[in-house]
Amino acid sequence: MQSINIDDPVIEKHFVLDVNILFSGVLSRKEIYREIFSEYKLYTPDFALLELNKYREIILKKAGKVTPADFRNFTLFIFSKIVVVPDYLISEESFHKAEKLVEDIDKKDVAYVALAEELGIVLLTRDKKLYEGLKEKGYEQVKLFDKLVGDIYGK
Repeated sequence: MQSINIDDPVIEKHFVLDVNILFSGVLSRKEIYREIFSEYKLYTPDFALLELNKYREIILKKAGKVTPADFRNFTLFIFSKIVVVPDYLISEESFHKAEKLVEDIDKKDVAYVALAEELGIVLLTRDKKLYEGLKEKGYEQVKLFDKLVGDIYGK
């Protein structure tokens, strides 16, 4: 897979999403998610779908607080804005680098870091442990979701 052209002026509008952003977006249905998912080009590895399905019962239970139609429509909206990338498109080199980076942080995050590495774009996460662990290792292709929200709204 070829990296995205980082000289492209819109590259800063491309992110790899960690599943925790998908999870919180589906559950909260806040307007900020609609804005970000509309404004940015977002990618996630297919592993994210496995993780979401793992928490299916929790998602459905918490979704009970809204009408089924609203929950369905917002979830479909979010997923209409994401490119789900099959892991076979991520090189062994990117996976190997990601494994080294997350081995002592959280091995479940390998696919997200590998995809960010493969595409040459920033991983957007809500996982502070992952963010801080990657930053401590000098990895710069990671940003906290709350920081992006703050950047958008000038907070």
